[in-house]
Amino acid sequence: MAKYNTLQKEELRCFLARHKTESFTVRQIADRMKADPEVTKAPGESTVYRLVKELVESGEVKRTVKGNSRNFVYQLTEGEGCHHHLHMKCVACGKLYHMNDEESREIVEKIFKEESFELDQSAVLPGKCRECKGS
Repeated sequence: MAKYNTLQKEELRCFLARHKTESFTVRQIADRMKADPEVTKAPGESTVYRLVKELVESGEVKRTVKGNSRNFVYQLTEGEGCHHHLHMKCVACGKLYHMNDEESREIVEKIFKEESFELDQSAVLPGKCRECKGS
């Protein structure tokens, strides 16, 4: 089945781009898009699920687990650039943070030099973000 851009997929991309520092469940995306005045045709939850799945497969969106639950959260990636740096993921809220390329390179090189362990440049480091650490 051919994948193509629809108005709803473009609306979803734009919504995620406006909230690129946040991660959402499919239900949260659907609910927030319905309430967003900038969204002209908000997709339903089942459509969001299908579209998000396509965006994950294409590498445009990253899927991570929220905390210790079975709930997945989704966040817009930085495209091809996402494969060239490390990420930090909050284990409480699921938010994904992008490290800059230079810091990532230095960490990867240091680990290889000291431990003879080759770390994948797109690895995800678990921890707690500032907001969740305070609570």
